[in-house]
Amino acid sequence: MPLTKEQQIIADFYETAGAAIKGHLIDIIDGPLVHNFILQPTPGAKAITIIKAVYENNYIYSYGNQQIIVQIPKETRQTIFLENLLKSKEFKNTDATLPIILGTDTFGNITIKDLREIPHVLVAGRTGSGKSVFLNCVLKSLKTAMPDSECKFIILDPKGVDYDIWKSDKHLMCPIVKLDAKLAVQKLREVSELIKERHQKLQDRKVKNIEEYKKKTNKKDMPYVVVVIDEFADLMTVARKEVESCVQYIAQKSRAVGVHLIIGTQHYDGKTLPGIIKANLPTRIAFHTRTSAESKQILGERGAENLLPCADMLFSDAGRAPIRIHTAYTEC
Repeated sequence: MPLTKEQQIIADFYETAGAAIKGHLIDIIDGPLVHNFILQPTPGAKAITIIKAVYENNYIYSYGNQQIIVQIPKETRQTIFLENLLKSKEFKNTDATLPIILGTDTFGNITIKDLREIPHVLVAGRTGSGKSVFLNCVLKSLKTAMPDSECKFIILDPKGVDYDIWKSDKHLMCPIVKLDAKLAVQKLREVSELIKERHQKLQDRKVKNIEEYKKKTNKKDMPYVVVVIDEFADLMTVARKEVESCVQYIAQKSRAVGVHLIIGTQHYDGKTLPGIIKANLPTRIAFHTRTSAESKQILGERGAENLLPCADMLFSDAGRAPIRIHTAYTEC
């Protein structure tokens, strides 16, 4: 009897991995982009040996409950539309203050995070891997969940091509900065001044953070502010020291006053992203990279080199083990 497509995939994996696979297949669960092959190692088998075989075959894995889930790309993949996720009960009923949709996990379950809990985010990966589409998904999530009186956007777009749909949106705090890295640096200075002014307001009211301020004053003069920078490397070439200083200050001082920073870049070497900036951006998102060394530059470990070329990422919060997420599609 001929093997099914799924059986053939796992048979090929076992054949190429050889004796390293000491375990048995207990389930196959289809997701939108990958097959999830759930392996149960045999008693005494070392998980690291199986994991090594997974890497050598250019696949991605997750590990938990004494099981290894090998994620193998499907031949026919489903497109995940942001508009459908925005209508989901999970998003409508979320209790997150600043809910953002990351996409779905490998099983197709929607993944939502609260930007208040992951206040500053680094988004990196090779050109065309889906970074700008993802950043637009983040903004659309916030626009859907928050009125413009409660959440404002500052968009710095040195490339000048991916954010035109926002140019007339009421959520914008100021016009989009396009094709002008020097003006973008000036906006970072203004954001730093805004943070100082807000801290003074908190001090005057004797409160610790924006939530306490809103509750005590019942005012709407301090909306949340989300600053998106895409492409960060362009700013570093114009005013490296000043950009470093501004980003460090924003990342260290802004959470209490409701200002959040999301940086996108296709250049993530030590020159573009020095350690002082990385240290202040503990939440990392890696899209497809060319090599495992590039993955390590973003996440501190390999894995992103085995992602699908587009709309596929690894999410790591504060150094935790990366979670694979398939990002949604939306018109930019």
